[in-house]
Amino acid sequence: MNKSKFMTNFLSLAAAILLLFALLHLGDIKDGVMMFFSALQPLWVGMAFAYLLCPVASFFERKLRKIDRIARAARPLSVLITSVSVLAFLTLLCAVLLPQLITSVSELAGNLPQLVEAQLKRLQTFIANNNQFASRYTQLIESAENMLVTWIKTNLLSTVYNIATSVMSIGSAIINIMLAFIIMIYLLLDRERYINQCKKMFHTISRNERFNNAVYDTLHQANKMFGGFISGKLIDSLIVGIICFVFMLLFRMPYALIISVIVGVTNVIPMFGPFIGAVPSAFLLLLVSPKQCIIFLIFIILLQQVDGNIIGPRIIGDSIGLSALYITIAILIFGSLFGFIGMIIGVPLFATIYYVVKRVAEYSLRKRGLPTETSAYGPDFRADAVRQEAKEKTEEKEDD
Repeated sequence: MNKSKFMTNFLSLAAAILLLFALLHLGDIKDGVMMFFSALQPLWVGMAFAYLLCPVASFFERKLRKIDRIARAARPLSVLITSVSVLAFLTLLCAVLLPQLITSVSELAGNLPQLVEAQLKRLQTFIANNNQFASRYTQLIESAENMLVTWIKTNLLSTVYNIATSVMSIGSAIINIMLAFIIMIYLLLDRERYINQCKKMFHTISRNERFNNAVYDTLHQANKMFGGFISGKLIDSLIVGIICFVFMLLFRMPYALIISVIVGVTNVIPMFGPFIGAVPSAFLLLLVSPKQCIIFLIFIILLQQVDGNIIGPRIIGDSIGLSALYITIAILIFGSLFGFIGMIIGVPLFATIYYVVKRVAEYSLRKRGLPTETSAYGPDFRADAVRQEAKEKTEEKEDD
């Protein structure tokens, strides 16, 4: 047995042993990976902030470089202006929204028992006039009561513990946000050097120039998809939340601010976001007035149509290029894996994967002399006939 064959067999055996070990200790490995990513959470958040704010900092830098006196200091000044602008916007947002949100939540918590009791009295009045429904209602109440007692016995203590843990972790969350903001500033100040370092390491590992060019092209497309989609979706959701707030104020609906925040935040999720936010919002309005609840649901349906056909396309454009089916699949897969964040980044991530698969497939088809257009693969498609036709055309060109 020669040396190369021995090394191949040895590496194959080692890889099989490592795979078996990983499968046997999958839970421990997952916990270790999650602990690692959790420890580096400020880094990921800072990188996300820097990625989202890089176009803003670049815009200020281009404007400042046109001024001769401060051209040399354009980069730090642009980062300073961007950071101060973001902090000012967040401070203003919190100063305006937080007091009203706290008031709305307190009012909702105080009025919720009376609202539920009023709706139960309406339901009891309906049941008193409808004897056929009474037995089913009694069974429903009994099953709901049993479920509530079981939940209190099994889950209440854990829920209280989770709430207490969340309150205790607010301090560490504030520290993480401050660290993420500092990391964002460092990345924005010297972004070209960090990108060049990544390219240097990549070329150190990979020596195939064709593969390297394909990776750069894929990263360019991914940057275009992520940047255009996420920033556009945030602006779109802000507009949708404002429209919802103005509508609810005009129709004098209760809890306008908290419902508008719910609708705006959930609108970040493609396709299903407006309906996910509409369910709890409609329930709150139903406790106050069924009529207002119906009006709100009609408004949400109309708003979703306006946003999907007018507002969204003008802001986001066709930066994704996925059909509704693929968007649904992306939300289901990445939402189940990464929760709410997965629902947001899942669509551009799936679009990037789709782009890579499409390029590989088209490259393989061209090598085999087959068409790359999807429409060519109809019921009458025959691979041999297509190859023969392409061969004949090539021969005709050579004869000419």
